[in-house]
Amino acid sequence: MLQSNTMHPGWVQGWGVVKGESPNWEFSGIFETREAAEATAAAAGPGFYTRWGGYNGDADEFISGSS
Repeated sequence: MLQSNTMHPGWVQGWGVVKGESPNWEFSGIFETREAAEATAAAAGPGFYTRWGGYNGDADEFISGSS
């Protein structure tokens, strides 16, 4: 289960799979473990990578401040 973000209700924290750079990156999914995210990034194709961050499913928005 993804971690709830206590500072931002409705958001969860986890390993995101993205391509490109924020704020224009292509978001492919968010995962509980880095291993699951890395497997998805590899399957998604060239340029996809993992980042720890927060995701709001209602707005379909992923944010990350670190790699």
